[in-house]
Amino acid sequence: MRDGQTSSATAEEVAAEATPAARTRSLAAILTSILAAGMTIGITAPLLSLLIERNQGSAALAGLNSSIGVLAVVFVSPFVPRLVRRFGALPVIYAGIVLTAAAILVIPATGGISLWFLFRFLIGVGMGLIWVVSETWLNMVAGDANRGLVAGLYSTILGLGFAAGPMVIAAVGIAGYLPFIVSAGLIVISALPLIAARRLAPRRIGSGDHTAWKTLFQAPLIMAAVFVCGFIDMSILSLLPVYGLRTGFAQDTSLLMLTVLILGTMIMQLPIGWAADRIGRLRLLVVCVLIGAACALLLPAILHTKALLWPVLFLWGGTTVSLYTLALALLGERFRADALPAANAMMVIAYCLGGVAGPPLTGAAMEAAGPHAMPQTQALLCAVFMAGIAAGWARSRLRTRLSSR
Repeated sequence: MRDGQTSSATAEEVAAEATPAARTRSLAAILTSILAAGMTIGITAPLLSLLIERNQGSAALAGLNSSIGVLAVVFVSPFVPRLVRRFGALPVIYAGIVLTAAAILVIPATGGISLWFLFRFLIGVGMGLIWVVSETWLNMVAGDANRGLVAGLYSTILGLGFAAGPMVIAAVGIAGYLPFIVSAGLIVISALPLIAARRLAPRRIGSGDHTAWKTLFQAPLIMAAVFVCGFIDMSILSLLPVYGLRTGFAQDTSLLMLTVLILGTMIMQLPIGWAADRIGRLRLLVVCVLIGAACALLLPAILHTKALLWPVLFLWGGTTVSLYTLALALLGERFRADALPAANAMMVIAYCLGGVAGPPLTGAAMEAAGPHAMPQTQALLCAVFMAGIAAGWARSRLRTRLSSR
């Protein structure tokens, strides 16, 4: 697509300009690339935490190192629309790949934990570039008829990459250069399918009229849904094993609880995305919030009834991550192509801010009110979100009535 073609086109109109074969090749390139990128994240996150622990670092230090990576994504995301507008989508992704690979490879050559914070920040910046641009491109080539299904496939593949990362560490260990070479190699490999589809990539897209923060006020419900997803997702991943231990389960069972929940996040995205294309994405988003809240409220009551515990955890995980899947589809439906880079940047920022806020606030609630405050905090957040939706609908109906008089 040529410069300027996207200035007044919707994402659906941009997708319609491409042939089915071109759209398929673009989607295959994006999804293959994001699998390798997800594996890189899945390796580097636990790898650095384990190395900090091995070097007599504290758990707090490992947690802070992880947060630095998330904050780096928040830092770089507002600049991505301007970079894409100036250089195009693929050069920005390539820059993210090179920066990430270089930072990963330098880590084992440095002996001080303090320097690892700098490299973790650089990895976060690189992955932020890849994250925002990949999702923008995905939404530009996904047709509106199957946008939910494509978003579900994207979330599933990204989750598979995250899950595969720890398995790679188990296979290669954490000693020496090997895990870093493997991790950097995977992120470099992620560029290969993109190179093959380089003629299909969007070029200089976006408009200076659109900024990430401006899109927050244009689509507050979508951004709020993603914030809720980040808050709950990272709280559960961080604290569900702790919740299991504090409610009487053994460590192995507590970790199994998290495994079942993660399986739900991966397996349920495709059917939810498929259903969203047929019954309405916003309607299904509301249903998923309500089901997620119900699962959280039920958890303390059914905790020691295994026949109910596993399906509830599976369903809780699936409906929670579906908020991101459905929000991604709604974003492509809501924004024109020239605004998509800014809107996607704001969506990533919202998820990261929720992810940063969730674990400490939920952890503080558990310390103050006991372990069951963990699911109850998530249910409360869902209730606040639903109250916001109800208020928005009431305001919209009132405005419609007044304008009809």
